[in-house]
Amino acid sequence: MLLMLSAGVSAKTYQHELGTAELSAPPKKVVSLDWVLTETLLTLDVAPQAIADVSGYQEWVSLPVLPEGVVDVGSRREPNLELLAQLKPDVILMSKHLAPAYEKLSAIAPTLVYSVYSEKKAPYQQAEVITRQLGVLFEREAKAEQVIDATRERLAQNGQRLKTAGMASHPLLIVRFIGDKHLRIHGEGSLAQNTLARMGLKSGWAHETNLWGFSSAGMEKLAPLQQASVVYFGPLDEQVQQTVFNTPLWRAMAFSREKRVYELPAIWSFGGLKAAERLSEQVTQRLLAGQQS
Repeated sequence: MLLMLSAGVSAKTYQHELGTAELSAPPKKVVSLDWVLTETLLTLDVAPQAIADVSGYQEWVSLPVLPEGVVDVGSRREPNLELLAQLKPDVILMSKHLAPAYEKLSAIAPTLVYSVYSEKKAPYQQAEVITRQLGVLFEREAKAEQVIDATRERLAQNGQRLKTAGMASHPLLIVRFIGDKHLRIHGEGSLAQNTLARMGLKSGWAHETNLWGFSSAGMEKLAPLQQASVVYFGPLDEQVQQTVFNTPLWRAMAFSREKRVYELPAIWSFGGLKAAERLSEQVTQRLLAGQQS
């Protein structure tokens, strides 16, 4: 929980995951070094001055759309400290995954640390917490509650639409193809699994997952789970698609024979509430339309 620990004439001190930071006013010049924090800022109608890896955000996250003119401060793992200093931001936002750079960033501007993905393995819940924390920081508390309530409502509505249509009987395997032989299968602790749960749908993957909520596996791991439907993050390279979907193993599995394989557009699988809403919308649309690969 974000706490305002003290107040002088006007300054407030905010607690975050690696300490505290003091701000004399709601920040205007904001740098975000984490895409899920960037996504959350934009849902609160806060336009960042700069973010890490602009082109990567536009390709992998895509929505909310990044405003024109946002400065690119380099990679998410190694932001350009010299450029950051020149920008003179009011605040820098980062996740704990960039912790080794925290001291150097704090020397440039007050730096606040919020992580959606952590040992807690509850990204949807944590995304709500951070949405509220940023709502307080930018004095947009009402907007934060609006975003949280609207997302919850939309996910519940989508789940009900699928149940009403009789499309919720098969568990869902949410996967990302890594080349033509391996998969990331999203399960416990993933935004995908959290989103399905909020929709009242069943995940088909119950095996151990890493901090990000996915397991790395070969295609053969799907064989015992072929009664589930498969939803994969796209776009998938055409050559990989041709190779994977024409293997004897893939063609023999029930979800392939019964055409229960669905491709999603680009959605950031390590995002926040907006990504969860988009995932819910796209899963619902694909299943209702019966669009199979």
